[in-house]
Amino acid sequence: MKTGFLLLIAASVAAYGQDAASMAAMQASQMAAQQSMQAAQMANEQAMQASQMANQQAMQASQMAAMQNSGPVIGFASRPTFSVPAGQVAAGTTVRMKCSTRHAIIFYTTDGWTPTIYSRRYTGPIRIDRATHLQAIAVAPGYERSLVAATDYTVAGQMPAAPQAAVVTDGVLRAGTALRLVTGSDVSSKTAQVGDAISLRLDEDVKVGDAVVVPKGSEVEATISAVDRSGHAGEPGDLAFEVHSLKGDGVTIPLRGGETLEGLDKVNSVRHFILVPVVGASALFIRGEDAEIKPGMTLTASVVRDTPLHALQQP
Repeated sequence: MKTGFLLLIAASVAAYGQDAASMAAMQASQMAAQQSMQAAQMANEQAMQASQMANQQAMQASQMAAMQNSGPVIGFASRPTFSVPAGQVAAGTTVRMKCSTRHAIIFYTTDGWTPTIYSRRYTGPIRIDRATHLQAIAVAPGYERSLVAATDYTVAGQMPAAPQAAVVTDGVLRAGTALRLVTGSDVSSKTAQVGDAISLRLDEDVKVGDAVVVPKGSEVEATISAVDRSGHAGEPGDLAFEVHSLKGDGVTIPLRGGETLEGLDKVNSVRHFILVPVVGASALFIRGEDAEIKPGMTLTASVVRDTPLHALQQP
């Protein structure tokens, strides 16, 4: 009887061990499933964001094409105007923009780059919380794109911007991830040519966990995609470039992005001097300023597709 009792206890212990092992396996399976679900959800969200961005760009391009093909060109759309004069403003001040040209759409930037139809579309007041260089253009049916309107605001006693955190990944740099870049040299529309390389560097670390795998300062491949020299009648020069990829240690990360920069126009000066009899037609020979990309200008580019970074990790 004692032997039977011991056998019963042993069987119970064995059964308990099997149940514990089964429970652990089930918990591990549930955790793996949950992690897989979270990864799939993150991928879906990033794909949705990329799709929304592509749709927005396509819509803006379609609107622009419709405007350009709507009939004979009358002239330039009116330059946008700002509701708040340039200068020092209180933090939280809101700035409105408008254009007197009928059916005009306004696009704007606040980062120093010249706005295009792919820039943010103006849909309401812009809040000013720190020093801001606000630029805007207007496009409208039957008109050429407006000249660039620009103004500068400063904010008294503003707090310095918080340092940007590194991009932390789980070992894969996901499609749609935004990376901050910075220019590394001077480029002028006076001398640049289409196809020239432009110096760009990564402006933040990319990590897998706590390990830096793509350090700040890594080289970015980018090339000039369009150049226009400054012209007579106050026409400014302009530059555009496209971002292609980021080079890691043995891994190339495909990127999508680019910016446009336009010099200062002097069209208003030309119009003013044309009205002066002594100057007359000679005012038409006034040239606008060349576009000058300076070192230290920042921009963002997005990752084109999921890119594993495991190869970059140190053993």
